[in-house]
Formats: sequence, C-alpha cells, structure tokens
Amino acid sequence: MISRDTNFVVRGSSAFAWMTTEDAARLAGNGEKRPIALLPTGAVEQHGPHLPMGLDIWLASAVAAAAAAGENGIRVCEPFAYGSSAHHRAFAGTMSLSPQTFIAVLVDLCSCLWQDGFLPVIINGHGGNRAAIQVAITTLGSQGVVSAGFSYFDLIADVAARVLPDHAGGTGHACALETSLMMHVLPASVRQNLIPDGATPPSWPDPHLYAGPAVSVWRPFEAIRENGVIGTPSEASAEAGEQLFVEAVRRSRQTILKIQSEYGQRSIA
Repeated sequence: MISRDTNFVVRGSSAFAWMTTEDAARLAGNGEKRPIALLPTGAVEQHGPHLPMGLDIWLASAVAAAAAAGENGIRVCEPFAYGSSAHHRAFAGTMSLSPQTFIAVLVDLCSCLWQDGFLPVIINGHGGNRAAIQVAITTLGSQGVVSAGFSYFDLIADVAARVLPDHAGGTGHACALETSLMMHVLPASVRQNLIPDGATPPSWPDPHLYAGPAVSVWRPFEAIRENGVIGTPSEASAEAGEQLFVEAVRRSRQTILKIQSEYGQRSIA
C-alpha cells in the first residue's frame, strides 16, 4: 500500500531541501539525465463547510512525496502553497496571489532549478492554477528553460468515473473526489457532520472538474453556490479516496519519469 504523508513534510532521500548545497551539486552533476525537481503547487482557500483550506497544497504534496519515494532521480521541493484563488475571496481565510504574481514566482523558482542542473516539474493540486502554470511554462521556454507541469487530478478522470457515483456532475470543488481523498489521506481533517447535501445548481458553462467547457469564463464561486461547493461531497468515501490516491501516485510517477526520459533531456545544453 502506498504510504500517506500526513505531516506534509518531505524528509530524507526524497526531499530537495533536505540536501546540502554540496548534495544538490553532486546529484545534478551525476549522470546523463537531469534529476527531476518536483514543485508542488496548490492553494489555501475555502473548501466548503467540511474541508480544510489547505487541502489543495496538502494533497499535491502527498501525491508528490509518494510518487518520488524510492526514485533516486526525483526530489520534492518545499511546496509553493499559495495559488490564484481570487474566485474564492468572498470566503474568509482564502489567501490569493494575482495570476501575474503566481506566474512570476514560478518562473523565478523554476529558473533557479534549471540553472543548477535540475529539470523542474510542477505538480499541481488547484484547478485555478492551471492557466497560470501554462503561461509560466511558456515564459520559461522562451527564456531557454525547459520545464513541465500537470495537475494530478487530470490523470485520474477515468478512476473517478469508476469509483464515484456521479463523477461528471459530482466532481468540482470540495466535492466527492476531494472529500474522498482527504478521508483517505487525512481523515481527521474532514468535518463529516458538516458535509452538505445536494448538488451544484444548473450553471453554464458547466463548472464541474471534468466538464471541459469550450467557453472560458471567470466567476466567483459564491455566484454558483452559496457554500462554495461544486459537486456532491455526500457521495464521498474513504474507500474511493484510497483508490483515487493510489492511482494518482502511480500515474504521477509514470508521468514524471516519462517527462524526464522523453522530453526534458532533449534540450540540455
């Protein structure tokens, strides 16, 4: 069984920051392939009445730590906790960066990693970061820095379809998917007595996670549903969370290793 990192601190051989500067230089200079530096991104924002605000960065960090375990060529950086979350600012405690600030920080961090011989890979846990991460990667590429990024939840849409009763209309934000994952990874954080009933009111374009609307819009989440929840968290279960987490880790590891072998090494000077 894949272990869970309930402290959300990566220690030992998988941790980038656990290395000394001499360790980092030695790892980066050892072998033909650049080692991967995984950078978890997420958010600190509202997740309804039943989930903690740290969910996005905690889950991204937990997936990253488990995906890197036992892989000598992968290190997990300290998480970049704050994301682009202005659409949640009506809810107390949400901490948001502007897209421009988020992009600028990502570009600076990934540039440092590249200059020191690492291949930066962003592993994301917040849907609101997707577009900004694409811009950051494009900006880095124009500067000669090779980087890559993905959202772990985009890799498990078929698993969600299999283990959740309504993955299409029930998965979005503080939903059955995220609630199930937290029931598995950090069960004490889920306020089960506060899980709301019901589903998302009809809304266009479809706001659910796997809807893939052709039209891009921006809207505050309180305009969609007063509690900020998109989906059906009452359908969550720890059993579903375990299956989702195991596959998120397995597929993330596969993706990272493929990036390292098939993409990033081709542009090394």
